Amino acid sequence: MIINMAPKKSAFITFLTCYRDDEIKNGKKPSSYDQLRNKLSPIWNIMSDDEKNKYKDLALKYNNSNCTTEPIKQITDLLKNSNDFLNMKKYVAEMFENIPNNQELLNKKFILLHINCHSHNGEQYYFPAEIAAIEFNLKNGLSRTYHQIIGISKIYPRGFAGSMREFSDKFHQINCWDDHPDDYQDIFLEFLTFIKGEIINHTDLKKDTLDLPYLYTIQSEIGTNMMNAKCSLERLYFTAFPEVDAEHCKSIFKIGSIEQLLLEIKKKMNLHLNHQNLRPEMSICNILEHDFYGQGLGCMYHELREVSFKCSKARVIQWMSNICIHINMYTGLNLVPGKHMATQLNDGSKLIIENEHLPLTAAELKLSKT
Repeated sequence: MIINMAPKKSAFITFLTCYRDDEIKNGKKPSSYDQLRNKLSPIWNIMSDDEKNKYKDLALKYNNSNCTTEPIKQITDLLKNSNDFLNMKKYVAEMFENIPNNQELLNKKFILLHINCHSHNGEQYYFPAEIAAIEFNLKNGLSRTYHQIIGISKIYPRGFAGSMREFSDKFHQINCWDDHPDDYQDIFLEFLTFIKGEIINHTDLKKDTLDLPYLYTIQSEIGTNMMNAKCSLERLYFTAFPEVDAEHCKSIFKIGSIEQLLLEIKKKMNLHLNHQNLRPEMSICNILEHDFYGQGLGCMYHELREVSFKCSKARVIQWMSNICIHINMYTGLNLVPGKHMATQLNDGSKLIIENEHLPLTAAELKLSKT
């Protein structure tokens, strides 16, 4: 096997790279290295040895790695993300071990999350374009829904526009220069209020004691993954409250794997021992990705463009429905149309009741029976 070694980085180049990464993180168009060299050389020349040693250590770590193109920040982030993933798997497994019986499991609520990103993969830039989340349990189905499209027309890095437009056209059709809600503080606090289940305000954030539940999303699919979702929420937090320490932004969210969630549900109910689950079509990914799209399940933005299958809201409804349908095959959950899965309307579209306090019967919904 041939390993292509990356060019050796000096402490000074590492210093420039870190500065450039900060420009990207703060939504600015990154400077060229020639520009940074002219701008930052005077600063480097007056830095103390202790300050320079920090960048020498980073350069050494980079040079000792086998990465050919990964920037310093990506190396450190990959290591942290790997640790986060292992900790997540351990936490979810222990959480299910502490559920005493199936009745408790049926009543336990989980939150599913999907985020479409304003994204430039080459520069590792991720900012939420659309956030959708639902709270549900196996017994009663869906209880609460959150959905928000977010604009960045005033802050997106101008040098990224072309690649970001290409990404959005392919995956969600929410362009970075279109006008969408951009009151980031209100959006962020409303999202936290949803996932915490109680009103969260500025004071709660300042206390530094906010404990949020796990949010479960797809581990990896074309266009998104767990880490991109987490990075985009961190960037939203930092953009809404730039005075907050960047490391705190990274510590607030706990993102879990929906694949791990379904696997632990099946193990708790001993469904993984059923020989039918050994069939290829019964893999975790196939269960979650089973086709359940349909007109009416997406948000208005995507419905009007007839691309509801690209909508984050449709995705989380799909995942919940497929989990409930699959578990029902072996346990008899007493599935309720409109709560555990979408109900079919007379015009061929589908409907899900997005709040447990909304009416459910055909008469209450004023649906025609003809």
